[in-house]
Amino acid sequence: MTPIAVMCWPDEATRTANSTCVWIAEATVDGVTYAARSRHGAPNALARQLVAAGIEDRPMVIRCRGLDGTLSYRSFHTATKQTYEEGDRPLRRVQYRERPEGLFLNSGAGQKCVSSASDDDAAVPAPESDETVAPAMAADTRNCDACGRAFWPARPWSRFCRPACRLRAHRKWGRERACIGSRRYG
Repeated sequence: MTPIAVMCWPDEATRTANSTCVWIAEATVDGVTYAARSRHGAPNALARQLVAAGIEDRPMVIRCRGLDGTLSYRSFHTATKQTYEEGDRPLRRVQYRERPEGLFLNSGAGQKCVSSASDDDAAVPAPESDETVAPAMAADTRNCDACGRAFWPARPWSRFCRPACRLRAHRKWGRERACIGSRRYG
């Protein structure tokens, strides 16, 4: 059984002073190219895509562009269960958990968050040709509610292509509600 060869590289345009850049992981399996973007654990996000596409389990070898050496998993299904995390402690491997979008996880109040997104949220650019896209990924694209741009949602309930669009839309809706209220009472 031939291993799945994964190539990773950083998207330097996404690097900020307070945050690491988004990493891109790409693999071609049976003539179909799959790609995943994530700030932490792009190969693991790619493995989750491969499982969702129904690819049979096999080894996975990961190479980073510009670096020597490889990282390998005996089974890419095991890579789906892991991701990487950092914060007040150094970078470490942790168990993957699907996080709800936009919730303040530490507050306990369950308040919705409008201004910030999850670290792993990143809009994936549209492919150059439809032949290289997995059929499941092509069907999952949708248009952003704010700017109308096509994007691949990070979660089934995602409505916006990026945090800036979500914030812009919520501000616009707030202004519209305020205008309606002032007409009604003014």
